[in-house]
Amino acid sequence: MNIAFRLEFITPLFSRGAYEDRPEIRAASIRGQLHWWFRALGGRPADENAIFGSVHGGATASKIVVRVSSVVGTTQRANTLPHKNGDQAGPKAAFSPGTHFELRVLTRLGGLSVPHQSAFDRTLEGWLLLGSLGLRSTRAAGNFRWEPLGNHLMPPADFATYETRCAKLLEKAPLRFALLGQDYATAEAARRVVSDTLGGRDDNIGQDDLFQLRDPLGKIGRGVRKTSPLRFRIVGIGNDFRIIAMWDDRTLVTGNQPGDLAGIIKLLKERKPALGNQLAASDLAR
Repeated sequence: MNIAFRLEFITPLFSRGAYEDRPEIRAASIRGQLHWWFRALGGRPADENAIFGSVHGGATASKIVVRVSSVVGTTQRANTLPHKNGDQAGPKAAFSPGTHFELRVLTRLGGLSVPHQSAFDRTLEGWLLLGSLGLRSTRAAGNFRWEPLGNHLMPPADFATYETRCAKLLEKAPLRFALLGQDYATAEAARRVVSDTLGGRDDNIGQDDLFQLRDPLGKIGRGVRKTSPLRFRIVGIGNDFRIIAMWDDRTLVTGNQPGDLAGIIKLLKERKPALGNQLAASDLAR
């Protein structure tokens, strides 16, 4: 396997290496996303080790190589919380929307077996269709369009096809998703909606309510870091942008129960209707 894609960011990418003020698109970060998608799609640990390598129980090398090249774009101070103003918006160095790069994925060491190749292909498609990159990635930062540099894995041509492909990809996975109903003129307008949720520093009531639901929007503080099981991505097709919502059903991973999803949708509908009404009308609420 030796395939390549062109990715173009439609929302700011907050990703860096050793220097906080110097954004960087890192192959290691993309590998990390692929690991997450392999597990989230139901991949077994033994198969993950055979594909990506392992340092446990006898080190094995990865058969997958990820390379980043031809990064073209500008950097800026962008708001990690676009619904806020000033310092409360959390500005950080980022690659601007419109930044693009080439991603190459290839195999080595004899390549993958047929079952492992199929599992990896599904993983890669999952990340391209539903994944993201960098800080605040569960709240629609680091979202991108993509196209193949060759004759392989074409992106959906319209939202109906997009929804069908995602449903097929996830039909046996412990993940639920919904394409929300509202169109946006810009990706940033949609990112502002999914960023404005509950439980901020000045929202003590929201923090208490989220605690009762086992923090379904994630949590950072007092030595605790939990990734949000409710994730959002902005999808752009043509000149229109829409929000994808996804819920991670892996209770042993997230610590959440199925009823927590209904609870957070209810809270968002009451207090953040721009997002909550869309979720309440989506397949996630059924």
